[in-house]
Amino acid sequence: MAARYEHGSIILTSNTSFTGWGALLGDEVLATALLDRLLHHAEVIAINGSSYRMKERRTESRTPSTLSDTARHAAGDLPTGV
Repeated sequence: MAARYEHGSIILTSNTSFTGWGALLGDEVLATALLDRLLHHAEVIAINGSSYRMKERRTESRTPSTLSDTARHAAGDLPTGV
C-alpha cells in the first residue's frame, strides 16, 4: 500500500462495508489508517443489490451436480452431443 500511495491507481473490491474493516483486520487503528490512505483522492462506487456470483452459487447448490457441463463432459458424465 505504501509503495502505491499517490504513485498509481488501485482498484479494490470488497463485500465488507468500511465500518466492518476493523473487525476484519482485527485492529481498528490499522483499519482506520488503511482506509484513510485508500480513500484519500478516491472515487467510491457503491453497488447495491444481489450478488451475481452468490446467485449462481445458490442455483448450483440446488442442482444434483455442482460441476459445469464442460467438467461433466471431461469426466464422462454427459454424452458428447449435449
